[in-house]
Amino acid sequence: MIKALSERFFLHLLLLLALALIAPAHGASSHDRPYPITNELLRSLHLDRLYHKCISVADGDTITLEELGTVRFIGVDTPEKNHPLLPAQYMSKEASAFTKGLCLRKNIRLEYDDFDKDKRGNYGRILAYLYLKDGTFLQKQLLLNGFATVYTKYPFDAKKRARFLKWEQKAQQKGLGLWKDGGMKEVLWILGQGHLLIQVGKTSAGRYRLWIGAWSSSDFHKDEISQNLVQLYQTAHELAPGDLRKKLSRSGYKRKTTSEWAANTVWVMGMAHKKWGIIYKNHVKPRISVAELNIQIQELSGWIENLEPELLDVTLSINGYHPVSKELIQEAHHREIAEAFLESESIGKQGGRRIPWESAGKFVGRHVTLEGTIVRSYNSGKACFLNFHRNFTRYMSLTIFENDLRKFPSQPEKYYLNKTVRVRGKIKMYKDRPEIVLRSPKQIKVIKNH
Repeated sequence: MIKALSERFFLHLLLLLALALIAPAHGASSHDRPYPITNELLRSLHLDRLYHKCISVADGDTITLEELGTVRFIGVDTPEKNHPLLPAQYMSKEASAFTKGLCLRKNIRLEYDDFDKDKRGNYGRILAYLYLKDGTFLQKQLLLNGFATVYTKYPFDAKKRARFLKWEQKAQQKGLGLWKDGGMKEVLWILGQGHLLIQVGKTSAGRYRLWIGAWSSSDFHKDEISQNLVQLYQTAHELAPGDLRKKLSRSGYKRKTTSEWAANTVWVMGMAHKKWGIIYKNHVKPRISVAELNIQIQELSGWIENLEPELLDVTLSINGYHPVSKELIQEAHHREIAEAFLESESIGKQGGRRIPWESAGKFVGRHVTLEGTIVRSYNSGKACFLNFHRNFTRYMSLTIFENDLRKFPSQPEKYYLNKTVRVRGKIKMYKDRPEIVLRSPKQIKVIKNH
């Protein structure tokens, strides 16, 4: 009987081993096997391997090719320049200029990834590797010069990934571009730009709280630090002040009449490629991943509570914190920076009724006079867009079409940027956001330079 059970067990074990060998690995998807890239497949997708002229460059990793359309570079990610929900990031202009210098008006050939069945991303952009006629591999140049990091969201051949990581590491070792001074160049740039900083404070054992300006969250568990922090940062950049205040209130945040900022407070800054920087007094640790935020902030809170100042400074230095000018840190902590995300602009009272740009959606179909500051602009050549909020997919925009551009100041996208304007026109809805079309420069007047 024992012998029969042993033989049966052995047979079952052999069967399991056989199934394991023929079954796909755990977590495998349809992208884990290659798809032959035939000319027939490319024709069916309206793609090819021919050379096409680059007619425009959107940013460091996205261009447009004649006859094919928009191409997103596989395997690399450059800092965001035109993202509707993020501020312009460090090196975004430089990365865009680098790609423009390499690509614009040049003939470029595409190669496609064997593991990518559709050859297009969620936004309909072609996903490809790009080569110039002289053999220059564009992804390699971006990585080696420190303008990009390796990006594996899209289907990506494992052998290429290994080479890409090696090129990224070379740039990191040389301290090029994004990696200059171990990420501290980016920190100094962000502080100088006056980007939003969020305060994280420990309130009791295992409990923390967030502050944005004078608004404070309720206490939450230590394991929820990164989740709540990322959510707050994204929401602050996504919503206009009035909508943000409502969202915070619904989420349990309360406006405090007196400051609760402690002397040993910790601040967090958003960095390129979804990385974060932690600030304590005049010490900063850059480029921390979301996965590391919880433990890093908890660890820092423990050092602050338990170490004497001299030992604390040494501990911070050993653990990757770099000293920064106290004056620069103090300037970056000014509450006015956070309040700009929370407080709507006041408008002039004289000369008849005027409305803030935030209220434009309530006056669709009516002629109004509104005021606000242009914080983002873009000229496609076909039209110039002036935006009162970075989230141009949701909030009020002004549009000047190609036929009317000559009537306005040269390069209106630069002329009106960062200026408070008074605008008169009829509000209409376009792609679920309010818009005024400007036909004449008489419709828009600059009332304040920033």
